[in-house]
Amino acid sequence: MPSWMTDFLGIAKSWAQGSSIWRFCMSLVTMMMSGSPDSLFPDAWSYITDTLYPMMLTIGIFLLNLFCLIGFIRQASNLRENVTTEMWIELFIKVLIANVLMTNGLSIIQDFFNAAGGVELSVMSDHYPDIFSDEIDAGAIMAYLLFGIIYIVVSAICGIMIAVEVLARFLNLFLLTAAAPVALSTLAGGRGIENSAYAWIKSFLTNVFQIVVIAVILQVGSMMIKTLGTTDQSIFLVNWFDGATEVMKSFLIMVFMTTAIKGSDNFLKRAFDLR
Repeated sequence: MPSWMTDFLGIAKSWAQGSSIWRFCMSLVTMMMSGSPDSLFPDAWSYITDTLYPMMLTIGIFLLNLFCLIGFIRQASNLRENVTTEMWIELFIKVLIANVLMTNGLSIIQDFFNAAGGVELSVMSDHYPDIFSDEIDAGAIMAYLLFGIIYIVVSAICGIMIAVEVLARFLNLFLLTAAAPVALSTLAGGRGIENSAYAWIKSFLTNVFQIVVIAVILQVGSMMIKTLGTTDQSIFLVNWFDGATEVMKSFLIMVFMTTAIKGSDNFLKRAFDLR
């Protein structure tokens, strides 16, 4: 079809706007997924490490001593259970572990960042999945005339939602890093109080390795959708309406990947019991 006709019908314009919005969002997501939080957002990371973390570490040290005292009193005043040497050893081991985690927290956290980034780079391909087709035929004309505006809106909403989900992961990691000393200090409190430390560890692991799940979703999900809707080109007039199939597949993959990425943290929590 001549280019002036597609421009007149608004087909090329709606396709170009929708595809440019999606590709911009996907390129932004790919850029954010290619590095660790400390390298992508150095100013925010410096604020966390130079200001918030030392302040929270001071509070955590105070709470560590307080929780250690609480754990000691709880063990000594527990009349239902016999006070044994094993109880004291368990308490002191937890205090020692909390001290090590708090004093070496930043280096341990960065090691996890690098580990997750290495796995993610091995999963992602060189290019983000592209779901649009340049083919303009009778089917594409009807689809764009009927759904052109919706196509642009869906592209914008889905692309922005995926970008926001990835960006929110970095914010959660920054907040978890700042809260680490206070959360880990509860290990010294013994059973019951230490649940806060375990909750922090689970939340941290979920957010760190969520990027790997998102990378797998982008790759595997797009491959799954591309295998759908194949038509037999030998059937009469079928090749005239291939464009409609591509448009519908574009709608499907955008909604499908957005839903899957939004639920990537729930997948980790269910699969590895990080709840």
